[in-house]
Amino acid sequence: MVPVNIAVAVIHGIGQTREDFYVDLAKDLHTQMAVVNPNVKLYIEGIYWGDIVNRLEKRLWSRLQGNKLRWTKWIRLRSFFVNIVGEAIAYQAIPRDNDPAPDDYIYDEIHGRFAACLQRLSDQAGQDAPLCIISHSLGSIIASNFFYDLQNDKLAPKVLPIIEASNSKLVRGETLTHFYTMGSPLAVWAMRFEDLGVPITVPAPPIQGSGIGEWVNFYDTDDVIAYPIKPLNALYKKVVTEDMEVKCAGLLSWTPFSHRKYFQTKTTRDRIVMALSAMQHQADA
Repeated sequence: MVPVNIAVAVIHGIGQTREDFYVDLAKDLHTQMAVVNPNVKLYIEGIYWGDIVNRLEKRLWSRLQGNKLRWTKWIRLRSFFVNIVGEAIAYQAIPRDNDPAPDDYIYDEIHGRFAACLQRLSDQAGQDAPLCIISHSLGSIIASNFFYDLQNDKLAPKVLPIIEASNSKLVRGETLTHFYTMGSPLAVWAMRFEDLGVPITVPAPPIQGSGIGEWVNFYDTDDVIAYPIKPLNALYKKVVTEDMEVKCAGLLSWTPFSHRKYFQTKTTRDRIVMALSAMQHQADA
């Protein structure tokens, strides 16, 4: 059997402050794949962007400390609100003509991290390696925006030089085969657009019609941040393979706290490993 290298980029969602957020998931995927199909080698990297928004949150709190606001201690509802809503607002792209701080544009900075991660994966797995994206929460929106910009020649100024400097098909997004969204608020984000917008192309345009790859959206019905994606419009219905309902792991799985447990949920890991394992059989065909 032909060995297959697969590049896997994992991008976190809201409230993530640790740069090693993906390490446990990576270990689990490596362990499962070694059992299911040892001919598939996974190269896994994390796309960490939490520090970018954290510095903005710290700046905001430092300027508000003199105000006596309720719910800042004990339950810490205000910090929760800033963490959840503030990060999405901070990431929001500003129209170029109205950008008051073009050198402090975190949409560009986060997407630059994304491009740098793809380059690292290309160096490890190979320039033509299939690319799998595992995204959680706001990270699913970041991933969707990144590939939409890439596929529609709308790359931000801080990202374009990274892509243009590379000869790698992987870095250019041409080998994207699998896209996994977990706890995704993409359906709500789509309200910004007429008829709820246009999805990215999965698999990537150069390999459309090859019969490989999938876009699976995992959601827990107790997770108020997560929604199905296929029903948004005819375009999403066509490109999204499946909205897969899961029950997240943990003692609080029956509450909205289930939002943080997708990486630890066996159902999601099993689906990803089985799908990536099938890439080896397709390579043999």
